[in-house]
Amino acid sequence: MELAQLAVFVRPPAIGTVKTRLQSALGDRGAAALYAAFVEDTLELCARVRDAGRVDVELWASSIDDAGVIEWGRRLGVVPRLQPDGDLGVRLSAAFDEGLRRYERVVIIGTDLPTLPLGLIAEAFDELDRAPMALGPTHDGGYYAIGATHRIRPRFQGVRWSTPNALADTLRANDDLEIGLLSPWYDIDEPSDLDILRAHLSTRPKAAPATARCLAELAAAQR
Repeated sequence: MELAQLAVFVRPPAIGTVKTRLQSALGDRGAAALYAAFVEDTLELCARVRDAGRVDVELWASSIDDAGVIEWGRRLGVVPRLQPDGDLGVRLSAAFDEGLRRYERVVIIGTDLPTLPLGLIAEAFDELDRAPMALGPTHDGGYYAIGATHRIRPRFQGVRWSTPNALADTLRANDDLEIGLLSPWYDIDEPSDLDILRAHLSTRPKAAPATARCLAELAAAQR
């Protein structure tokens, strides 16, 4: 059995279908462009994790025929895997079932956290040395990462996705397991989250270079 896998969930960056809650602030084209920038920075993070050693990367996409998704897979040197139909719990379960057949530890992240530090990915894998499951809380009641060891399969019955209850519901669904909580981080879902992102990148643009460039371009276009 291999040591560790980092799995990333992505969607094709089609206009009008991604980051829809940001469209009121950025428009549908701007929201799609920003999502693509989020993915660019997330792929760079994945490459850094892999280059650090002994972690493979997997890309799970809601469509594997999209040219953008194919290019993302090429950049990572992987063939994108198709997410099954169903809610996020169904899709996470499929990724864990596949990954934990081959790896001792699997951590799954999304692409709503362009500034996610490398250290928090390392923290997630380290936590799985102590507990069979790990969750990384976000400020809005959800979580930015979920990890598990090959000894268990996380459960998602009753989880109210895309609500402030997602983290608490996931903890409740797995209340018989020891679960390690990681340091919190912020994700970008609502227009108000953009203020946090802009403030962060104003002092540390290298935390998410593609996102910083995209925000600057969108701001210039709105002048």
